[in-house]
Amino acid sequence: MATKSAVILSSNGKYWQAFYYDTLGRRRAKGLGPKKKLSKRQAKVKRDRFAAQLILSPGIADTARPLKLSDLLERYLNSRTDLHKSTLDSHRLTGDYLKEFFGEEIYINRINRAIASDWRAAMANGELSFHTKGKSMAEASVCIHARNAKTIFNHAVRDDLILFNPFDRLKGNATEPDKDWKYVSLEELDKLLDACPNIGWKALIALCRLAGLRRGEALELNWSAINWQEHHFSVIAEKTGRRRVVPIVPKLYQLLLEAFDQAGEGQKQVCSISQHGLWRNFQVYRKRAGLKKWKDAFKVLRRNCETDWAQKYPQYAVSNWIGHNIQVSARHYLQVPAELYSKVAATNKAQTATKTATKQKSEECTKN
Repeated sequence: MATKSAVILSSNGKYWQAFYYDTLGRRRAKGLGPKKKLSKRQAKVKRDRFAAQLILSPGIADTARPLKLSDLLERYLNSRTDLHKSTLDSHRLTGDYLKEFFGEEIYINRINRAIASDWRAAMANGELSFHTKGKSMAEASVCIHARNAKTIFNHAVRDDLILFNPFDRLKGNATEPDKDWKYVSLEELDKLLDACPNIGWKALIALCRLAGLRRGEALELNWSAINWQEHHFSVIAEKTGRRRVVPIVPKLYQLLLEAFDQAGEGQKQVCSISQHGLWRNFQVYRKRAGLKKWKDAFKVLRRNCETDWAQKYPQYAVSNWIGHNIQVSARHYLQVPAELYSKVAATNKAQTATKTATKQKSEECTKN
């Protein structure tokens, strides 16, 4: 690590220079300014300031100055080979919002917590035109970009390019999500399956509703992933790339057997359907089944599955089958089904009826 005493003031005749060693031990030079404009005392002051920067942010020893925002974003995106494409695209979009607000040429050590808060407010108020066309951004989206910015600048802190993360105190969690989504009962599921035009569509809907798969996971599921003897199959998560094993309930098992019998020669995927216009086609079949429209069709089916499983199996196992942790389940997926309220109410039915009858009889006596 470079220290203040390791930065040496020198000159090449017309310019003052500061000599130091980078992280690989190579001797490097930083220009401080021309001798015509800087006295030796002023050059020493600049040398000392640069030495202090190296102590606080040793990562800049390899660049001789703090990184510009555009350079940091390029460095970060190129290094994140571990991220799923959709996640990387989200971080890239966050970078676009950062560049629009701060400018590509700003040095990252000049971004403080105050203007980081201004950036978040600008997104929420629709002041950034990139991809938003002047419209205010939903709070959930603002939180996603705030979290992404924290992650990006955490890497800069980790690499000693800046002393602290200016985005670390921004609100990154949206308010408690609304869980008043559509519950698709098994009877409604039967109607929906009957309305499907082929076994491929039936398998897609059943895998989402009865196995809790994401739509993309269901579409990519291969026959080779199914263990028919043990009644389970393995899935590679879209977001994390992690493998999980999902049980096959009897209703789904029978449907998969039917789909396997009808599968064509050489067909690898369970859901052999066109992926073009999935949302539009789903609405056609939903309407044909006589069901009311609901938002996030496939996501809701997945949430319904976890809600059903949570009534029967330990939550740690359910979260593992669904493919996320228990905290995510509690916050975003689990819904208290109406049947539970009815079940509890049934235990008080006789007592409630007695009290109601007594109250009615008392009121009749009062009237007479």
